[in-house]
Amino acid sequence: MRKLFLGALLLALPACAQPSPGAPETSAGQPLFTFRATLWMNLHHFLYVLGRARNGAPDSRRRAVAAAPDDAKTIDTAAAKERGAWERAVAYYQRHVSPMDAVFDRDLTDITNALAAAGDASNLGGTALPAPLRAVLEDAAPVYRKLWWERHAAADRARIREVTALLARYGRPISDIITKAYRQSWPKEGLTVQMCAYANWAGAYSTAGRLIVMAGTSEGEAGSEGLETIFHEAIHQWDDAMIPRLREIGERLHIDFPHNLFHSLIFYTAGYATAQVVPGHHPYADALWARGLPGKAELDRYWLPYLHGEGDLEHALNGLVASFGSVVK
Repeated sequence: MRKLFLGALLLALPACAQPSPGAPETSAGQPLFTFRATLWMNLHHFLYVLGRARNGAPDSRRRAVAAAPDDAKTIDTAAAKERGAWERAVAYYQRHVSPMDAVFDRDLTDITNALAAAGDASNLGGTALPAPLRAVLEDAAPVYRKLWWERHAAADRARIREVTALLARYGRPISDIITKAYRQSWPKEGLTVQMCAYANWAGAYSTAGRLIVMAGTSEGEAGSEGLETIFHEAIHQWDDAMIPRLREIGERLHIDFPHNLFHSLIFYTAGYATAQVVPGHHPYADALWARGLPGKAELDRYWLPYLHGEGDLEHALNGLVASFGSVVK
């Protein structure tokens, strides 16, 4: 989870705007999002969440991943050799992969991007993976294909159909609101969404390689919530521009604002954009502000008017950061 220009007023999209027909495209005629569901990525993420569960990671009890250990009990029906290969894979992940964070540990995001690049290859030869990990995955793959893949792939396909249908109806106006707010252009090549039965505790995340991973079995990513989720993750592609910009404003004003303000900004913007376009949608962050996600009052005061077309980006960000002025360095 991760460029901006001064000036020009935001032309807010009217709340009654009609969704654009057809799948929205980039300026180069590519889809905003390309969806994929491959065995290697599904296997990797299943093993990752199972390893975290074995390690007793607190996030392993979150809704998006809590069912994985029961799902894994299908291995009890397998032959001894298959059970052995599967146990070696889970144990390897438990020790070497699952202790890492799927978003913030570079070694793990490198693994994830390498497996995404492998696509539907019959083996992982030539991939930029550690040899022991490659061997574990290749040994476990036939077991996974036999016991889980058909069911996981069906869930992935169903979620892809659901989200792509929503994108065709609502994707263009949502992306217009977001890109205008952030003063950015969508990457010409678009973004890849890798659908997996399980992703991480949050049900979705993104990597520095402009890859979005989303859970096909998580109800938290169903319907318009899933639509908001992929746009939320898409906004992270501009973290490397937005985070330093917020820090520069804070240093200039001598204000120590919440470190995750950039993330509150993403929650607010993605939720607002989706709710403006999708009838009846409730932003995901509605349930988070009361649990401690910072900045709701400040965003209402300085960011919401900007989304409505008042002022410019620089003024909105300066006001937002300055509103935390009670905490001074």
